[in-house]
Amino acid sequence: MEIKEPKPFEVNDKAHANLFNDMVEVLLENDSGLLEQINDHMDDANPHASVAEKKKWNESQLYKITADNGMQLINVPVGSTIFDAIKDKGTCTFYAQPGIEDSPAPNNSALRGIQSVGQANIGTGLAIDTAGNAYYFYYNSDQISITWTQLPTAAEKDKWNNGQLYKITQDSGDRKPLPTVLNGTDVLSLPPGRYYAAGQYLTNMPTTNDTSWFNIDVERAGTRSNLHVSRSYDNTHWFGTVHTDGVFKGWKRVLTDTDANTKWEYPTLVNGWKLYKSEINNDYRVRVAKDAMGIVHVTGAIAGGTLGEVPAFMLPAGCEPPFPIYNVGIASSTGGFKGPQFSRQLILPDGRFIIQDTTSNVEFIVVNCVFKAKEE
Repeated sequence: MEIKEPKPFEVNDKAHANLFNDMVEVLLENDSGLLEQINDHMDDANPHASVAEKKKWNESQLYKITADNGMQLINVPVGSTIFDAIKDKGTCTFYAQPGIEDSPAPNNSALRGIQSVGQANIGTGLAIDTAGNAYYFYYNSDQISITWTQLPTAAEKDKWNNGQLYKITQDSGDRKPLPTVLNGTDVLSLPPGRYYAAGQYLTNMPTTNDTSWFNIDVERAGTRSNLHVSRSYDNTHWFGTVHTDGVFKGWKRVLTDTDANTKWEYPTLVNGWKLYKSEINNDYRVRVAKDAMGIVHVTGAIAGGTLGEVPAFMLPAGCEPPFPIYNVGIASSTGGFKGPQFSRQLILPDGRFIIQDTTSNVEFIVVNCVFKAKEE
């Protein structure tokens, strides 16, 4: 584009013509400067804003979430609350000094956070105090305070990661199937855990050659082990311990109230001995029972049999003494000195209960005694 210059005015009044021509020269000079700038702009290779770009700028987000220098938008002073400062501010960053009433941070820690809001008076966000603790927070439109939740620290996550992950039940809560102990396994060699054995011959069990269903629990702390074995068919329970020196202390059976209930047996009288009868009570039958501690109880009264080395009756199997035992029993008060008499009785390891002699007659012989049975 070229700027055309007009012809100068030539009039008889030269003074007025010069004034007008000077003004035209100024206008021409300005037009030349503008033309030069326009030509420079047109020759510029850098892209210029398009209509679409200008529209995007015009419709851009103008709301600030930080101050112009990039620091927090809101400062919460002492004496105020974080809730009052941010509840109607929308998305923003904030800083709360130490000692703010509703700050979750320790008293000597400041708090920095960012809030995001979906609608009026509803806020959620994250904050971190100067002690390194992180928090999630929220409040709803019908609430008058912020709910803070501290996020887990590395120490807490390490605690969870190092926690016990072994399941003792299925996810449904049903019993988790237990691993089966294989035939011939040494129970003392099992690692910590819960097991079952059914139809298996195991070693170092509390019973031998027993293929019943067993539940086996093994606990271990260092070099110590505690073992618990339960047999299902009769609800019998044993426990054992391997001490720190590696020595197994043996199995101990747990006794229950059922074990304490003695079961009386009534042996058959032989060699002429019969039940003693009286007018007061005719039930003086000879009774024998062994309690849970292996103590044998014998009671009753007999009469009329043979004295000497022949048995009056045989003790039930399992109730024999470990060695010969002498017992003194009350005898009839007649046939001897005035007052009650006694009889000498011998109990042998083969189960024979013998009335050897008496200071009276044999019309009334008491066989009450207690002793420890021999171990099976």
